Amino acid sequence: MNWLKQFPGADQLLKLYPDGVTEPPLKVNNHIHSPYSFSAFGHMEESVRMAAEEDVRVLGINDFYVTEGYGEFIRLCREHGVFPLLNIELIGISREEQQKGIRVNDPNNPGRTYISGKGLSYPVNLPGKQQKKLERVIGESNGQVARMIDLLNHWLMTQGVGFGLSVDEIMQHHAFNLLRERHVARVLRLKLEERAESDKGFHRLLRQVYGGIPSEKRRSDIAGLEDELRTRLLKAGAPAFVPEDEKAFLSLDEIVTLIRDAGGIPTYPLLLDGAGGRVTEFEADPEKLRMILEQRGIHSVEFIPARNRFDKLKTYAAYFYENGFVVSFGTEHNTAAMHPITVSCKENIPLDDELMRISCNGAAYIAAHQYLVAREGKQVIPFSRGRMEQLGHAVIQHYFRECLSSTQTKPNQS
Repeated sequence: MNWLKQFPGADQLLKLYPDGVTEPPLKVNNHIHSPYSFSAFGHMEESVRMAAEEDVRVLGINDFYVTEGYGEFIRLCREHGVFPLLNIELIGISREEQQKGIRVNDPNNPGRTYISGKGLSYPVNLPGKQQKKLERVIGESNGQVARMIDLLNHWLMTQGVGFGLSVDEIMQHHAFNLLRERHVARVLRLKLEERAESDKGFHRLLRQVYGGIPSEKRRSDIAGLEDELRTRLLKAGAPAFVPEDEKAFLSLDEIVTLIRDAGGIPTYPLLLDGAGGRVTEFEADPEKLRMILEQRGIHSVEFIPARNRFDKLKTYAAYFYENGFVVSFGTEHNTAAMHPITVSCKENIPLDDELMRISCNGAAYIAAHQYLVAREGKQVIPFSRGRMEQLGHAVIQHYFRECLSSTQTKPNQS
């Protein structure tokens, strides 16, 4: 991240920008997926442009397994006056919880655990052994989806649909290095669109794809249709379902180590009441959850507030922040559904002043981490959280003032 290496030293930055957090706090979204994994956005610029239009001044890319989008993301953020945070998301297995039947942050699979890495170094340069682990996981994931496509093509042939899908076509036109189940649903929907001259014809063909069962979605409901295609064709019990091989998942310890080797901060994403209103066993007691995370070397958490009630989010976010954790918020945008970049809670309830401040401070901490890693290397020892937040606010302010002053308007401050 050469542009951060060119910034003044930490002590000088703190002298240049002694006031800390801006008032009001900057709007932050520290978790969006890009087209490099799967996203609501047709291209990277759409996400960054939307952020700028909504005055979201700090944006975090958070793709599954891959970091290839970082270079394009940084360039676009600089062009649009947005500070870039570089993250990743991985899926692993906590054997301890799995053996006890405890659901962690996957509501359907005991032990299955999503973990983010925040503030990775750029360019990412993993040790050879870790790079091979990541490539193996991506290869296993791609192989599983390729087997789904084979089964789906057989199903489509038996239904007399008259077309099929190919891995090469999807990878060439709709995906990058990572092939996901959602890509299959998207391309299948697009092929149906190409062949249907009317809504009636579309639903007639869709009914044929479903083996004679009518669709429950409108043609215009793109996100709903793609979810329905996944449920009826690719999920458990469906004709093209291929179970995941648990051997393809890394252990929690392996994921935490990999994230640290990539220069990042291991971060636990809380599901809370995001799956039908019920909190998983692992997350039910915030104090117990905090203690387990601390024992596992995780001192950073994140939330996707759109799936949580405001009061539940506020209780957990405030608790973890008060207990020294770095706290982030984001929107994911990892389905076909397009929503605002601005973070809000369930039923579009906005974050209050306290949550906005927690969000901004979390982004500042990660910005400081990226800055220190760029200048001092991956094994940097962070300052106290308060000093890291202060340094991060200075880094972000310097970014807007010096790096973007010639082409961009600085963020509004009162």
